[in-house]
Amino acid sequence: MSNILFLQGPLGPFFKKFAHYASKQGHQTYKINFNGGDRYYGGADWQFDYVDSHAMWHAYLTEFIKKHNIGRVVVYGDCRFYHKVAKQVTIESGIKFWALEEGYLRAGFVTLEKEGCNANSSLFNDSENFKKVDPKNIKSSFSVGPTFARRTWFATCYYIFMHLSKKTFADYHHHRPWTAIQEAGFWWKGFAQKWVSKLTDPIRYKHFLKQYKGKFFLLPLQVEVDFQLRDHSHYSSVGQVISEVMHSFAVHAAPDQALLIKHHPQNRGFEHYGKLIKQLSDELNLNGRVLYGHDFNLPDVYPHTAGVVTVNSTVGISALLHHLPTIVLGKAIYDIEGITYPDKLDKFWQDEFKVNRKSFAQFRTYLCQQSQISGDFYKQSQQLIEIAYPRISRKIESTPIEDNDSQLLEDSNNAA
Repeated sequence: MSNILFLQGPLGPFFKKFAHYASKQGHQTYKINFNGGDRYYGGADWQFDYVDSHAMWHAYLTEFIKKHNIGRVVVYGDCRFYHKVAKQVTIESGIKFWALEEGYLRAGFVTLEKEGCNANSSLFNDSENFKKVDPKNIKSSFSVGPTFARRTWFATCYYIFMHLSKKTFADYHHHRPWTAIQEAGFWWKGFAQKWVSKLTDPIRYKHFLKQYKGKFFLLPLQVEVDFQLRDHSHYSSVGQVISEVMHSFAVHAAPDQALLIKHHPQNRGFEHYGKLIKQLSDELNLNGRVLYGHDFNLPDVYPHTAGVVTVNSTVGISALLHHLPTIVLGKAIYDIEGITYPDKLDKFWQDEFKVNRKSFAQFRTYLCQQSQISGDFYKQSQQLIEIAYPRISRKIESTPIEDNDSQLLEDSNNAA
């Protein structure tokens, strides 16, 4: 059996459990830690601390793979610096590279792909293959439920140990720009914002809906430091996205149309765009036509929405499931002719584009079969590990979802 190397995983013990499981199946498992948080959630048979600079990582990993006869490298998120380099090294070394991510189809799914995810996926621009698929309405058999408290605890432990080991890992550069103390402060701020929004946003939305039902567009914001924004679009900030969309809307939308801007729940506490949106609304004479908030339940919003504007959020897939005209401003795996709006943003507001429902159903089925696995990283993850392991450990390019792993039911996609 080939040896498996784990790099950084989701915050929490998922990779630790995965390494234990793979070891029980007969693999030698290895883990390279880049900070104390990685070390705390280690768990592989053999663990190594990488304490050298960015510049030395490529050479170090190349030698490590040769020395320990590594056959597979497993990561969470393929756009982090250490993982980008790892992918390049696996190509040069002729071994497998597997990337895990949050599910394209939320909730109850995670993404597992060889070579990379999102715009780095082998499924990107793969329109010919999905057109051969018979469409099915697939839903994960795993009910996730609330995970906020659990994820908060996992993150707290990770950042405490990362902070305590700063001297040991002096050359480590985290993919998020804040210190552990700053992260904690932002999360507490976000917790407070969540409850304020729960009290105020539904009332504001109710008044908004009375006036603009069926005539408003949804702009779901993404996380400021999301690699989807940083690596798979030309935008440098969420503020830049807001400005571009609002300027276009002001000039090209009809006077009776409106814009609903939803803050991303995982960016709550870290950023607030209220002042920017108010300033732009004043400058562009959009007062009363733009509503910004945090607590809008998307499944309830979709039936009243005229269309969706997104950089490349998975909300786009959810919107397409509801047959909503959707325009993608960055690079997205679902940005496909006939499925998403093909022209410029300025034309989108008053166009009468229709989603090709058959093409989307085929694409979604193909996406499920090729990249989605029922389960969750943070809750009852053993089921996910047992499904993911065969794909990673054997020479299997894809594992179509079977009836015992999922149910052929109507989707209740509830992306943030």
